Amino acid sequence: MASKKRKHKPRGHYCKVCDTYKANEKFSGKGHAARICKACMKLPPAERSAQMTLNKIEGMAFRYLNESEIKWLLGKMNDQQPEVREAAIEAHRIKFPHFERNLKKKGLTAHSLEFYIHGEIWDEWGDEISVHMRFFADNTGLFQRIDYDAPEGERETEIKMDGKEARKFLKAVVHELNAPFWDEDLSDADPSDDPYLDILPGYRDYEGGMIEDGFEEETGVCAEGEEAETRQPLWSLKLKLNKGGEREIAFYNQMRDEPQEFFWLLIDCFELDGEYGEDSVDGEI
Repeated sequence: MASKKRKHKPRGHYCKVCDTYKANEKFSGKGHAARICKACMKLPPAERSAQMTLNKIEGMAFRYLNESEIKWLLGKMNDQQPEVREAAIEAHRIKFPHFERNLKKKGLTAHSLEFYIHGEIWDEWGDEISVHMRFFADNTGLFQRIDYDAPEGERETEIKMDGKEARKFLKAVVHELNAPFWDEDLSDADPSDDPYLDILPGYRDYEGGMIEDGFEEETGVCAEGEEAETRQPLWSLKLKLNKGGEREIAFYNQMRDEPQEFFWLLIDCFELDGEYGEDSVDGEI
């Protein structure tokens, strides 16, 4: 019968101040009971207490916390000792990365939006299609769409949605899609693009070449009276919020999944069929 392996206990005794195991001779009789080594016993009581608090905070960011522990951590975020306060703030930020965002989102909704998209996207069958559209929506229920690829006279479509449903839709754009925070959550970096596009905003794509601050690459100067063409985004979103005024987000390099999904949700509002497919999006936001 195979013998069971015993777990080796750490040698020595644990000091809850310096957070280490030390040999038996490093503890006094009183220190054994208090779990504080001789060296830490010599520290001022306030310093020992602060260090033990820091040790406790350090492990909180990476384990389950019950309600009382969360309340204790929140209290330490206002501690008078800077090192304790900063450690608690950092641990709370790691444990609850969207805490501040959720505070901002509380009671936040959109009064209206404008969504522009111009690029290649995937449809529900996995095929790539080209779209060039602009959408408008407000909390009165007025939804408008401009399809720049449609024939003249057929580009603009307008529907009137129930006001309650429109407000529900706009609220979901903020709270479920987190659209006001897309510029923080998504990346616009594209290795295939010139890396200086995002580092140096003065550069713009101009008829297949590059211009800098309005100067043509070939000649180094702009024709008199002409202004350099502004680089158009692949997609952009403008939100008019009840708090914080307006929010504008524009991406030039990456199409990303979120704006594509949002496009199909808007298409679904217009109940389009034909080219884009009937009932393009299943379910609600």
